[in-house]
Amino acid sequence: MWCCCFTIAAQDFSRLEGTIVDETGEPLIGATILVHELNKGTSTDFEGNYQIERIKRGRYHLHITHVGYEATTEKIEINGEDTRLDITLQSSSIELKSVFVEANPFKSGPIEQSQTIEVVDRDYLEKNLAATFVNSLEKLPGLNAINTGVGIAKPVIRGMSFNRIMVNDNGIKQEGQQWGADHGLEIDMFDVDRVEIVKGPASLLYGSDAMGGVINIAKAPFASEGSFNASVLGIHKTNNNLRGTSAMFEGNKRGVVFKGRFSMQDFDNYQVPAETFNYAGYVLPIYQNRLRNTAGQERNFSIMTGLKKDWGYSTITVSRFSQRVGLFPGAIGIPTAYQLQRYDALSSIDLPRQDNEHWKVIWNNNILIGKNWLEVDLGYQHNIRREESFPENHGQAPSDGSLLALGLNLETFTANARYHTRINDKWKGIHGVQLQHMQNRYQGFEFLLPAFQTQMAGAYSFYEYSPKNTLTLNAGMRLDGGRHNISEHLQPIFRNYRPTGEFDQRNADIERDYMNLSGSLGASWLPFDKWNVKLNLGSSFRMPTAIELASNGVHHGTFRHELGNENLTSERGYQADLNISYSGRKFYFGLTPYAAFYEDYIYLAPTSRFTRLPTGSQVTWEFRQANSTFTGAELKTEYHFIDNLHVGLAADYVRTYNLDYMLPLPLTPPPSVMADVEYTFKSKWKWLSEGYINVFVREFAGQDRVDRNERVTPGYTLVGGNAGISLSLWGQPVDMMVGVENLTNEFYLNHMSRYRLLNLPEQGRNIIFSLKIPVSGKL
Repeated sequence: MWCCCFTIAAQDFSRLEGTIVDETGEPLIGATILVHELNKGTSTDFEGNYQIERIKRGRYHLHITHVGYEATTEKIEINGEDTRLDITLQSSSIELKSVFVEANPFKSGPIEQSQTIEVVDRDYLEKNLAATFVNSLEKLPGLNAINTGVGIAKPVIRGMSFNRIMVNDNGIKQEGQQWGADHGLEIDMFDVDRVEIVKGPASLLYGSDAMGGVINIAKAPFASEGSFNASVLGIHKTNNNLRGTSAMFEGNKRGVVFKGRFSMQDFDNYQVPAETFNYAGYVLPIYQNRLRNTAGQERNFSIMTGLKKDWGYSTITVSRFSQRVGLFPGAIGIPTAYQLQRYDALSSIDLPRQDNEHWKVIWNNNILIGKNWLEVDLGYQHNIRREESFPENHGQAPSDGSLLALGLNLETFTANARYHTRINDKWKGIHGVQLQHMQNRYQGFEFLLPAFQTQMAGAYSFYEYSPKNTLTLNAGMRLDGGRHNISEHLQPIFRNYRPTGEFDQRNADIERDYMNLSGSLGASWLPFDKWNVKLNLGSSFRMPTAIELASNGVHHGTFRHELGNENLTSERGYQADLNISYSGRKFYFGLTPYAAFYEDYIYLAPTSRFTRLPTGSQVTWEFRQANSTFTGAELKTEYHFIDNLHVGLAADYVRTYNLDYMLPLPLTPPPSVMADVEYTFKSKWKWLSEGYINVFVREFAGQDRVDRNERVTPGYTLVGGNAGISLSLWGQPVDMMVGVENLTNEFYLNHMSRYRLLNLPEQGRNIIFSLKIPVSGKL
């Protein structure tokens, strides 16, 4: 509920003010009000009043939050007069609420959007610290991770991964050779403040790689005018002796905003609850329950500066992700007992290993033009991947003695522009364009991916129509074009570790052009109080990648020879997504069934053939196409017996089917169910302000729906939890957390892990400690 009134005198800048109260009319102290387009906000005083100065004429979204109340979004138009907006918030104990969703292009509240979108903030990520950023999201239904040991993980949404899941970092698509199962996401897990996961087709707004979903890393609100915030976070994990630190400082001085963060992690070989494993018919030892050469380190930083003014904001962010991590010796050929024996320090990063850097420069702009908004995001990325190994393990002995097996050097230029218009009170529209240029070069004595250039361009229009408060409709169309120019590669042939002067053509010159048209229809309906029904129908596409067209080599972190197919055509998908939810004061229920049909779905399938290359007993996997279906559902419930006691249940299921071969698709996540109980409390003691205790149990079913030559994986149960408190020591806030993963030290095989192919179990019991010291003040 809200009311709005205006003064008479027009002016260049206006003041927005009002009062925020609860259902009984009592003022709410400390409620937060954010003007989304300006990234500018304030909090209510002891009488529930707020005031925001110097707002130019234009159309804005206000996002209002308060602990214990439902978040809300209000649309407002400033016409040059001082404006008053009074708001009543409804009380709620449910945590599953979000203020606004950046991934929703209209920046409105969760009711208006028609797609299924999960939102998590920094508090959630810090409570669920895992090995990587992606692993920290795995408790969300419908989201999994493909792991290669510790420190390397990539996201899976509803059974889709690789180039079907787009990661959008501050408006720019992350390009880091994401086609590789052993290629991590290359995002600093400490440098993420807000994440929005779009489930289902999102090609309309994001382009080709958003066929299965989007992980949108959104920009955090700027520091308030004349203030600064800083924090130091330390983390330790017992299983692999991980030591991590992250320090942040941000501020705002007369509209000049800035932020910096430095993070580092070091970890040793990790422990598993097993003493042997079976690979290619060999029973091999695991010495001292530790997987040799699985240690690693990270060194990351980001720096942002820019202007936040009455017309919007403009910022530039420079970041670098740097990671060196070892690969288990079985990554290349058949490991021997000698290779597996620990004869070096637990922290040594031996061969084979990965050494990766990812540089990004991102320029974000949000500019007020008349009463409408123009968003422009420009980005440059440089991804440098070095996979090092002994040449003799590859059947070669290069004359220069280099250890560089595979070096990939990818440069990407990206430009996105979106113009937001409001036609009237019922109609809104967005018109956008996206451009991308990629160039890949390679080095090394081994071959997997050739040199190539790729250009992509897309344009779209998207409209939202709200005929009444209980119904919102949306529709859009998009046109895309793309081109691959792939260079021929001739690989030298060696015999007895000496070059013969002969060459093997791994791939020919390939040129391919693609054109695609896609669209979507959506609706969000409030049939009854507290009930929300959403339906989204989408047509999506994906053009084949260079790796799918032209690969021909052993992919060492994944234990397989990958063989491309230059005749692949674009994928086309047709998806339907239904979401039914009820959100009361103490109870939440959400059910999301979905179904999709794909024409010419591209997948990597195992064959019964071993590679013909001199690299040991690697199995050949081929890129193929087939018509396929994906069906499944996600369930999420939450109940508060009392305000402080939460009980939650989440479940997910996905079923894939290859219509040509009448078999499941490979790497389909198994069904899972997770139950958790959390108790929160507030203390009257001055030195202890609040705390929480959480316990969860997650059951994974066995995965026996597998592709031909893919292994069945048995089911398992994981138990874990965490507890945290917020202290005040001599006036300084301190947040402490202790958690545990795999409490029962369960022996289990993860169907989505690359080490599953070696019959290697996942990490054993892991106790996590974290300590955070936040500081804030006036500049």
